Amino acid sequence: MKRRLVIPGEEVAEGNIILGHGVYRDGEKVYSSILGLLDLKENRVRVIPMTGKYIPKVGDYVIGEIIGNPMSTAWEVDIYSPYNALLNASDYYREIEPFNVPLSRIMPPGRVIYALIREITPTKRIYITLRAIGTHPLTGGRIINISPAKVPRVIGKKRSMINMIRKLTGCRVLVGQNGLVWIKGEGEGEVEAENLVEKVIMTIESEAHTSGLTDRIKEIIEREIK
Repeated sequence: MKRRLVIPGEEVAEGNIILGHGVYRDGEKVYSSILGLLDLKENRVRVIPMTGKYIPKVGDYVIGEIIGNPMSTAWEVDIYSPYNALLNASDYYREIEPFNVPLSRIMPPGRVIYALIREITPTKRIYITLRAIGTHPLTGGRIINISPAKVPRVIGKKRSMINMIRKLTGCRVLVGQNGLVWIKGEGEGEVEAENLVEKVIMTIESEAHTSGLTDRIKEIIEREIK
């Protein structure tokens, strides 16, 4: 289907369909939550943001979601850009035999991963890998979305902001260059900790243009965890 512009609150689909980014369900109907381009497939719908969209680059770390039924030797991955990515079986983090075990049994649709973009062809075919240091499938936690343009502010100079958030909250936090952030609390109070991290990251996004932000974020966290 050709992509078309949709606005927040516009009905974009209905029935039993997989929801991607930028949409929400109300009863049997699905609506757009943002201004963007509708991407409607046979069994999946998403809306690509019009503002601050992510343009993939080789070497970027991204958070993506396995979509559709895997091919015989590769997974298709939604990295929340105008183009989906491919993860070849040979780029999985351990050796597998794709012809002996269906890829859907290893990582089914809906599985979320933290991957590295290793190649982009002239025809915009994007290849990602789970064999780079730090990349792996993600389990549990929650995903939030911010503008890709604000990612450097969330990470901070020499990773100062993200390291401070991790240390003070005890949460595991991964930030993709594509604007997706994975948050996972540990142990007792994990939900409250995840809520706090989500709150401060959204604060960083909205106040990214201001000075003294690191100190304010530290104050917010310390006040909340007392």
